[in-house]
Amino acid sequence: MVRDWDPASWELDLVAGGEPASLPGPAKRAATLGRLADERLDLLVVGGGFVGAGALLDAARRGLRAGLVEQEDIASGTSSRSSRLIHGGLRYLEQLRFGLVAEALGERSRLLRLAPHLVTLQPFLFPVYGIPLVHQAFYGAGIFLYDLLGARRDGGFARHLRPSTALEFAPQLRRRGLNGAILYHDAVEDDARLALAVIRTAIRLDALAVTRVRATAPLFDGERIIGAHVVDRLTGNEFDVMADRVIDATGVWAARPETRFAEVHAEERFVPSRGSHLLIRHDRLKSEVGLTLRTRGRVVFVIPWPGHWIIGTTDHPDSRPPEGLSAPGEDVDELLDVVNRRLDIDLSRGDIVGTYAGMRPLVGDPGRSSVKTSREHHVSGEAGGLVRISGGKYTTYRVMARDVVDAALGRRAAKRRPSRTKELPLVGAAPRSELDQIADSLVQPLRDAAAARGETRAPWPPRVARRLADRHGRQAVDVMALASELDLAAPLGLGIDHLEAEVAWAARHELALSVDDVLARRMRLAQELPDRAASLAPRVAELLGDELGWDAHRQDREVAAYRSTARREYAVPRSRLE
Repeated sequence: MVRDWDPASWELDLVAGGEPASLPGPAKRAATLGRLADERLDLLVVGGGFVGAGALLDAARRGLRAGLVEQEDIASGTSSRSSRLIHGGLRYLEQLRFGLVAEALGERSRLLRLAPHLVTLQPFLFPVYGIPLVHQAFYGAGIFLYDLLGARRDGGFARHLRPSTALEFAPQLRRRGLNGAILYHDAVEDDARLALAVIRTAIRLDALAVTRVRATAPLFDGERIIGAHVVDRLTGNEFDVMADRVIDATGVWAARPETRFAEVHAEERFVPSRGSHLLIRHDRLKSEVGLTLRTRGRVVFVIPWPGHWIIGTTDHPDSRPPEGLSAPGEDVDELLDVVNRRLDIDLSRGDIVGTYAGMRPLVGDPGRSSVKTSREHHVSGEAGGLVRISGGKYTTYRVMARDVVDAALGRRAAKRRPSRTKELPLVGAAPRSELDQIADSLVQPLRDAAAARGETRAPWPPRVARRLADRHGRQAVDVMALASELDLAAPLGLGIDHLEAEVAWAARHELALSVDDVLARRMRLAQELPDRAASLAPRVAELLGDELGWDAHRQDREVAAYRSTARREYAVPRSRLE
């Protein structure tokens, strides 16, 4: 089972403890911009997805003066649009990528220890259809290998189930042809909040990170990199960030000439791959566990998510611009078809509460199927000090970060300053037993706050405190203290398991600068609510306005912009037959 890390380590109080006193959001951003303009960095990271965040933390933990610029929000691209799984990748075994699977399973164990508030172990059921005994043995051998490569460390060995037992776990499985099932474990995570936690951990180690700042071009002195020219997208101000080394972690944005930060060499062959997902209400599908559905040479997951199931993913080449990506109708049809063929359920578009899609920055042969393109990462460097990282998978972000910082430093310097993130807990982390205690301790304060507002029927069931602890870990106590201080312990909306105080917290401590930042990534409500959380947007804008200095006109503009973006990116597309 998952082992707890030692709470005696110095990083616990520095990184995972309570939030230190800090400047208000706008003042903090201005101070960061000033330091980026005035100081010379050892390393500048361009791109605030999970790999860029990991590189910033890795560099800061080595004692380097490190900074990061992101043109939108942290994890606003691919890194908030994943399947929300931390896993080894069963299907990579068929591609004989044993090293990748073993490495990913090792990182899965590490994340379960170092970010237990954001990464949790979950059972998954793999139903087996086809030729009796033959397919059970074939897939059983694959999952046994998965266990041997490391999966057993966290959840124990997988169990083989009879059809009758499999139906007890998932009563809606199609009975015809069901030969049995295999119960195994993988991990589920909140991808956007995990990337944010990595960034915030780096900031606690004195790294600099700022959003809505676009790096337009690298700066060179002859052939040697000396930094990047950047533009503050909120003010239009332009300046140079001086750095001895620059990492391009822009992912799929590097695949297109109009969006790339720096030139791409001919040998760097990008194969952007689109992954789409659906969300349905939890009560629409009856299962005690997640599901792994095998179909036509690939896998579709039905992933547990609070109040919902996430169904995904597709894997198709896509040449569209990566920003503002939405799930196309054919992907929705494909996912519905897979689930309806494997389950006795008959899902339709009317059951879908939201969708999302992201683009994987794979590197490989453009003529090859993206399903078969390797998920291993690729680091390319120039003699002048510019390094780019592409490919990879979310689970191994820490290894990718280590490798790209090693490449940026060079072999000798990397040996003198090795990566030191293997046992570094992320901000908010605490052993699971402590997280349970925190959740229990928050139930009564939430109910007291409701009673103080004159509510005779308190709207806070225990699950609200549980989810607060899952989102913020140890810092859930600090969020509750802020709620009391600002009198913002009310729910954000009817039936919503989020505090109004979490909006203020996001502006003060989580780099949030827009309604979209809060509803799409800090809270994930843009995908989970059928109205795309449009009804909550005015209150969120009002709360952000108090923190960021927005007047009523600015709040209205922010609400309008959010509603337009959310409809475009997360709505359910019409069927081709409609």
